Amino acid sequence: MSLNIRPAIGTDAGAIVQFIADLATYENLSHEAKASEADILRDLFGADPKVFCEIAEWEGRPLGFALWCYT
Repeated sequence: MSLNIRPAIGTDAGAIVQFIADLATYENLSHEAKASEADILRDLFGADPKVFCEIAEWEGRPLGFALWCYT
């Protein structure tokens, strides 16, 4: 068994969108979750990112995330 926490990379965009959608559903806020993979790629991995993400992996599979920004 192994837990790994790492910075997100572009190929995680689909998983990040799914994590956002799952959290929004849990919080009864699905109507507020509008992020697409293109949005994630632009905002997290573009030339001047303002949003950042860490991915938690369990045995090599994404299990959770932390999405954050400076304010």
